Amino acid sequence: MKRLIFLLALAFAGSDQVNKYSPSFSQSKLFIYKYDGVILTGLPEKGLNKAGFRITSRVKIRGLGMRQYLLKLESPQLQELNGIWPKDPFTSLHKLTEKWIPFLTKPVKFEYVSGRVGTIFTSENLPEDILNIHRGILNIFQITVKKSQNFYDLQEAGIEGICHARYIIQEDKRKDRLVITKAKDFTNCQERVLKQTGAAYTQLCPSCQQRSRNIRASAAFTIVLKPTMLGAIIQEARVREVHQFTPFHELDGIIRLEARQSLILESVTTPHMETTPELLSQRSLQYHSERDVLQQPFWLLKSQTSLIAQLTDTLNHMAQHNLQEVHNDAPERLLQLVQLFRSASHKEFSDIWIWVKHQAEQRHWFLEALPAVGTIEAMKCLKSIILETEVLHSEMVQVLILAMYQVKTNREVLKVTKEVIGLDQVRHHWLARKLALLAYGSMIFRHCAEKPVCPEDILKPIHNLLIDASNRPNDEDVVLGLKVIGNAGQPESIKNIIKLLPGFGTMASRISLNVRFTAIMALRNIAKKDPRTVQRITAQIFLSRKNHPEERMMACAVLFATKPPLTLAVAVASSLTTETSFQVASFTFSYIRALTRSSLPSFSPLAAACNLAMNTISPKLEQLGHRFSKVYRGDIFVYKLMAGGSAKAFLFKTSSSIIPTALLAKVRGHALGSSSDLIEVGFRAEGLQEVLMNGRAPDLRKFDSRPIRRIINKLLNWKELPEEKPLASAYVKLFGQEIAFAQVTKEDLDVIKQKVPIPINKYTNKLKEGVSLNPSKALVIAEIRRVVPTVIGLPMELSITSAAIALSSVKIDVHSEPPIDKISRLLTSRIQLNAHLSPSVSLQTRVFMGINMPQIQSGVLLQAKVHSIIPMTITAKINIKERNIRIDSSPADRENRILSMTSQVYAVSRSIDNLSAEKVTPILPSAPGSPISSQHFRSSAKSSHATSARIAVHLSPETLSDQVPCSEDEQSPHLPSHLSYRTCAATTKFGLKACVDSRMENALVFKHIPLYWLIGEHTLNLLIAPVNSDSEIEKIVLEIQAGSRASSKLMRLTDKQLGPDKAHSSSNRLRLMKTGSQLQTQNSTWSSSSSSSSRSSSGRSKVQSGRSRTIQKSSLSINSSEYNQKKGSLEDLHSKTKISKRSWRSWSRSSSSNSSNSSNSSNSSKSRNRSRRRSKSRSSSSSSSSRRRSLSYKSKLDSGIVRGSQSQSVQFLELAFKPFQESRYTVKRKSVRTSSGSGWSRIIRKRHSSRSRRSSHGSSILRSSEQRYLISRVGPPSLVVLLRSRRTNGTQQGYQLTGYVKMKSHLPRVHLRLVELDETSNWKICADAAIPSSHKVLTSARWGENCEKYKVSVKVSNGQLASHPAVKIKTQWWKIPESLKYRAKVVGDYIPGLAYAFGFSQTYKRNPPRQITALVALTTPHTIDTIFRLPKMTAYYQGWQIPTTLPMCAISVRVQQKGLSSINEIPDLLLSINQRQCSAEREIVKTFDEVELKYSLPNRCWYVLTQDCSESPKFILMFRRAEIDQKKKEIKLVLAVNNTSIEAIPILSGIKLLVNGAERNLSEQIPQLRGVVTIQQKDAGISLEAPSLNIDRLYFDGVKVEVVLDQMMSKTCGICGINNGEKKRMMPNQEEAKDVEGLFESWTYPGQSCTDDCKVTQEFVQLEKVIEFEGLESKCYSVEPVQKCLENCSPIEIRSQIVSFHCVSSNFTVPDNTMFYKKSADILHAVDSHSDCTCMCAEV
Repeated sequence: MKRLIFLLALAFAGSDQVNKYSPSFSQSKLFIYKYDGVILTGLPEKGLNKAGFRITSRVKIRGLGMRQYLLKLESPQLQELNGIWPKDPFTSLHKLTEKWIPFLTKPVKFEYVSGRVGTIFTSENLPEDILNIHRGILNIFQITVKKSQNFYDLQEAGIEGICHARYIIQEDKRKDRLVITKAKDFTNCQERVLKQTGAAYTQLCPSCQQRSRNIRASAAFTIVLKPTMLGAIIQEARVREVHQFTPFHELDGIIRLEARQSLILESVTTPHMETTPELLSQRSLQYHSERDVLQQPFWLLKSQTSLIAQLTDTLNHMAQHNLQEVHNDAPERLLQLVQLFRSASHKEFSDIWIWVKHQAEQRHWFLEALPAVGTIEAMKCLKSIILETEVLHSEMVQVLILAMYQVKTNREVLKVTKEVIGLDQVRHHWLARKLALLAYGSMIFRHCAEKPVCPEDILKPIHNLLIDASNRPNDEDVVLGLKVIGNAGQPESIKNIIKLLPGFGTMASRISLNVRFTAIMALRNIAKKDPRTVQRITAQIFLSRKNHPEERMMACAVLFATKPPLTLAVAVASSLTTETSFQVASFTFSYIRALTRSSLPSFSPLAAACNLAMNTISPKLEQLGHRFSKVYRGDIFVYKLMAGGSAKAFLFKTSSSIIPTALLAKVRGHALGSSSDLIEVGFRAEGLQEVLMNGRAPDLRKFDSRPIRRIINKLLNWKELPEEKPLASAYVKLFGQEIAFAQVTKEDLDVIKQKVPIPINKYTNKLKEGVSLNPSKALVIAEIRRVVPTVIGLPMELSITSAAIALSSVKIDVHSEPPIDKISRLLTSRIQLNAHLSPSVSLQTRVFMGINMPQIQSGVLLQAKVHSIIPMTITAKINIKERNIRIDSSPADRENRILSMTSQVYAVSRSIDNLSAEKVTPILPSAPGSPISSQHFRSSAKSSHATSARIAVHLSPETLSDQVPCSEDEQSPHLPSHLSYRTCAATTKFGLKACVDSRMENALVFKHIPLYWLIGEHTLNLLIAPVNSDSEIEKIVLEIQAGSRASSKLMRLTDKQLGPDKAHSSSNRLRLMKTGSQLQTQNSTWSSSSSSSSRSSSGRSKVQSGRSRTIQKSSLSINSSEYNQKKGSLEDLHSKTKISKRSWRSWSRSSSSNSSNSSNSSNSSKSRNRSRRRSKSRSSSSSSSSRRRSLSYKSKLDSGIVRGSQSQSVQFLELAFKPFQESRYTVKRKSVRTSSGSGWSRIIRKRHSSRSRRSSHGSSILRSSEQRYLISRVGPPSLVVLLRSRRTNGTQQGYQLTGYVKMKSHLPRVHLRLVELDETSNWKICADAAIPSSHKVLTSARWGENCEKYKVSVKVSNGQLASHPAVKIKTQWWKIPESLKYRAKVVGDYIPGLAYAFGFSQTYKRNPPRQITALVALTTPHTIDTIFRLPKMTAYYQGWQIPTTLPMCAISVRVQQKGLSSINEIPDLLLSINQRQCSAEREIVKTFDEVELKYSLPNRCWYVLTQDCSESPKFILMFRRAEIDQKKKEIKLVLAVNNTSIEAIPILSGIKLLVNGAERNLSEQIPQLRGVVTIQQKDAGISLEAPSLNIDRLYFDGVKVEVVLDQMMSKTCGICGINNGEKKRMMPNQEEAKDVEGLFESWTYPGQSCTDDCKVTQEFVQLEKVIEFEGLESKCYSVEPVQKCLENCSPIEIRSQIVSFHCVSSNFTVPDNTMFYKKSADILHAVDSHSDCTCMCAEV
């Protein structure tokens, strides 16, 4: 083997010597190259400003022997560009060049073997930034040549790391040279040189990156080699590298950084003898930087003074210019302060603190900037500050927590932070300790985010925290430990969590449900690193039905958050087929269904898996209503923007509570190829409903539970239910990290109740004296940086920095009469609040891409600023007792710019050595030019020859393509798109004017894409200014008065400007529907013109005959003068809108007949029918031609409708809407319903010969019933709102809103009226709403002069559409303003296109004019069908997916029938929501959870029907077979009150009542039960009530036992169940019974001796025979009890029962058979169970 290795080494050595294609340098020659490196940043389009940087130099390389070479730069020059390239030239950076020349000209030694650059040797004092430029040159020489291949790829090392490279080698034999083309993909790297910060809480989206990368980089090398006998010499090399970034889709525009290198061999000479300097420092080819990634752009540091002086100046500026409002440049100053502190040492921190701690303003801004510094010196300074204070104040707690979340983590920082948390000041502050520990967990998460394994010593402190808390009986500390571990999110913590998980650890049975729930939630962040392990754990928790439903649902949520594979998703779905918990089934089903609708790229595989899994789930689960646990989820993703969002909410419920036991809601954002949890809130309540709704609050000291416990202990293997204390808890998460949580127990509520009565005089006195505050907050919102090297050796940075400062000047004083000395006074005192507020906020965001170093900056900068100031002075007077609120505010006295937003994109070039010469140029040039519309067309023939000649002169193989000079027209920049907008809205009544001023200049002239819309300048200003008028405004008043005193605030009686006659006429017109529009039902028919005319004539005659009668019956008649004025318009309206009731297709026929009938209104019904028949053919032909014209006009859009489904669509559109319940004000019609071939039921109306007469009669009734909707006088107003201005001349202007409400009547209705306070104005707005039936709501809006000019009405009704529940919304309008009509027409032109885009099918046929009807039918719990009927078209959509399920079957029939009337039953429903009923009648027991159990009592034993299974049981109810009749029962109720036992025994004459064994008469008062139990006769039985014991009612008549319990959800046990909605048959040992017989036997109260009525007992038995088990003779003992006869008794009724046995060796001694309880089951065997026995008792 050694010989073989030696021979191979010789072969490789020999090949190196003779391989003339291997790149190398001669040891005896000096190679001189010309080097040029250029970096350009900007948009790829020409004619735009770019920022550039350039390095030129001569490169000398000579050999040193041993394959080592020396590289040295000569005459380096640094240049910059800020302008249009190549039009504008590079300018020299003289000062920077002079500063860098001493370092750039230092030689660098490197190893070079066969085209591979090895170790680099430099001097000790050479900066890394300078060496990186040398690395960029050496990176050109990195060439991998394979002699036997000319096309290959590999992972190659370079300055950027180890990345994928592809080689193409071409040999030019004519010129005897080798051309190597190499391309490198920097997105496919084995090891990438990358520095990134601020993105630890985001998760990459690989599927998003496959569609479009936001960041992409590559480089192309073209190298020409000259082969020689000593190796190949590099003659020429050109490199072009491109980095591109876009926040949206990469095909829709990018921002580009381009780096170019050229290395051209000038000469090869013999080197002069020179001394080689000593170069000992060893480096590699990979880019390296000594700078911290937290380096900020240096434009903030423009002063050359000392650091302390800069800090003091900046702090003074912040303190002086941010007192009353935020200065415009405050965010920039904040960033400058943060950057200065990042350069400070610990001593400088201490010096600044000593200076600021006694100056309030400077101290405040020092502490505000300290958290964002993020260095270890800042943490040490914070530690020193905390040590100086004895007690932590809220300000210091806030600074500490923010600093922990923003500090850059490493071992030293974690060590200092741990010391801070251990300080007494932090440990003794309960809030600071909790928040600090949560933040420490987040620090561990950030520190270990990029590490595959987190070190054990880092995790040990939080693991010890959980271990110590678990050893103490304090759930809150355990929860805190779990949340800290959850924030850390490391897989190494699973072993500590798993001990608390159900089914994994022994501790799970001893801790509360809240702790177990939190333990499962702690796995979510861990799943980001180790999803497989978390999937395994959560799947086991979910599939184990012994676990609590909430635990299983939370495990399901965590499981799907890990994006499980298809097999696991199908396994979870298939488990639902046998699921026994409705809560778990509903939660899981809704989650899987919600995931099937996901449009996010990252969820595509999971959505497909869930879609397949849905096939294994029973459709019946769709019918589970919203009283069960649900998951609501929705998302959206726009691929053009490569951004989206998702939101989901988890509702964990129990059937015993209307309040969810837990609610989790989360919003997640998706952008820039990654996603992050933006915010998550959670709320958990255990027993909160009982605390809120239980008003009985019994005194447990009066109860003695010992008698009940003696009975309970007789039940074999009794196990108490876990005590769930009333508890509420909430938490908040930001970016997936829990930042705060709180828990409230019942004890905490008691403490709060005790503290509430404490006098609050000291607080009210302070408010009376006046309080002045200046709260402010500064925050660095975002600081994200990504730094990668370029081929030139300079770093390319992509960064987002955002800072905000908010400040408010607050002055408040409060006066009250009488003074408020306790909280209850707030409801009776008159309170006056005077406040002057001036909130202001300033926000600044910068996005930079380009070269960013401590010495130079060159790139593209987007800078956005938002500044807002809203000053206000108000006086509020509040009188809750009188329901009055009045707010006075001062008018605008000067112009205020309340909002200013600016955004601009610049090309920036800066040098630290010459900051005064910085260049900040808008990227869009503002060159003069003419718009495209004024340009002239020129033929290219005139200039083609000159252009070709010019290109031929300059074009050569050595010339870069972009360096070819362009024509003057091509070099001239494009004019950017300009758009400006200014509008103002003024109200002279309030002396106010609001103006919006916006200006936009963007690059849409190049491409109409989102990115180019952002490029340029955007400005938006919102101004508030006063309006000049004759008299000044003193104040503006808003007053609200509700209740009985509302009428006293009326400033204008709305009808007082009218005459007496007109007042009555006006009141008549205040109704929901005008005469011209008739209230219709589905089966009503539009009346003809003749009948309308006849009725109108009749109405006129009645009006003319007796005006007084008309006035008295104004609510049922129509004003004649009004009718005469509108007669023509009404007739036109009728003639245009009459349609047939059969289908919309006969509209033209109906309209034609109506027009013919209107010509002769005096004809009889028979003549009208003949006329209709004669015109039938003409109507049909005209109708057909009109339809053909309509279809021809819309042929293009109709082409989208499939002809094959046309008949089905017609059937669908002809379906009639049937209300649930006809209104009492409409005429009912009969209808016959049949089924159609499409699956929808068609409704076919019967046609009768007297159709027209009935139609006329129906319309008459309809017209008369319509009068009932008159709203005019519904009593005094219930609400008055006044908004007015008071002027110096005493006049008042403004508006008055009056509200009338009448809900306690057969016709609930509301009327609102808005009028001007000006007495001369008749302009009004009227709005009416009424509920004529329980399934219909009518609304109308009228406005104009006396509310008569314009009108719109809306009718909403619910019913059925072909047996499906549906809602119908009909909007009608009579006359609307021309401006509104024009806008509606403009919108209507887009409706067909929008409908087509959203997938709606369309038909073009005329519908009733001036109305829009929408029908929505729920076809399945998750799909709807919709029909929109517009005047000229009908659009419909079948099978529209809705984001949630709406199971109508889950809504009770009573609620569906009563409709809106069921709202009145909500109070009773809330009061009875906690009541559950259990009954036993004959052989059927119906449990609390509505499970029917059929069982015949075989003996006279007591069976526990139900009992209180809480920690302090208050009752137990038992029943047994009666002695006189086996079909009847006896009951026994044992109460924890004075050791009381109540028995009810059926006898021939009725029911005998025994109390503690003594017979009692129902009419007698029982002394020991006074005030606790009430017993009375009811029908043939007795009724017992004990509210203090939660027994709402107990009824017994000998045959039937019915018990209703209140506030006992999940607190009962027995045959009636646990009362939690789970429908499980639970035995006393909290295990589920296999069958009904086993359930009853487990709850049997065993007999004690053969003299008892009960002759059976429960015992563990031994298998009667010895069996062979596992090769040994074994005895087997049951692991569960079996019912057997007592001693000296023999069975008379036997049933066979399958029992589990545990086997032991036959020689094993068994002291007691009960020792095998809970042992593992080895075999199953049938044994005899004794149902009833007879006994031969020995005589005593």
